[in-house]
Amino acid sequence: MAELHIFGRIESAENFKKSILFCKWSFHTGSGWKLLNGNSEGQTQECRDFYRKKLAWDHPIDLHYTTHTLQGSPKLLLQIFSRDNYGRILFTAYGTCSVPMIPGFHQIKCHTWKPIGNWQDRLRDKFLGMTLQLKTPSLLANSTDRFELLTETEGDVEINFQIITRNFNKFGCH
Repeated sequence: MAELHIFGRIESAENFKKSILFCKWSFHTGSGWKLLNGNSEGQTQECRDFYRKKLAWDHPIDLHYTTHTLQGSPKLLLQIFSRDNYGRILFTAYGTCSVPMIPGFHQIKCHTWKPIGNWQDRLRDKFLGMTLQLKTPSLLANSTDRFELLTETEGDVEINFQIITRNFNKFGCH
């Protein structure tokens, strides 16, 4: 079997309108992939920065997969949440990115977005903090049917990956 080791960090968030954020993250793969070691989902700590608008999470990632195909290669799904002045936790944005299959260091900027809906949904979001959320966010990692969603750009999340591959050439996965 071919092996993929993913080491890295969910480093930081920037250009968000909110100054108190945390991130729930999860890796999603196709049926030809098996997780041998590590956690495929987790959550960063809550971070705040009122001045620079760049929040440092520095959250570690360490995964080890085996596979016999490149189809369904790992994708990272991010769900960003914020805390308002009343202590409520509010959904802020989604982001997805593919894990590189090339060995070495990769610095990725994951652009995030949120669904905005109609004018009533936008008013609820602006005045009540009731942002639209998807019923099944995990579909974002495995679907191309997002083109019909009406969305608004949010901030960026910086992710660093160190990728190590083994036996990819032997199985034609390179």
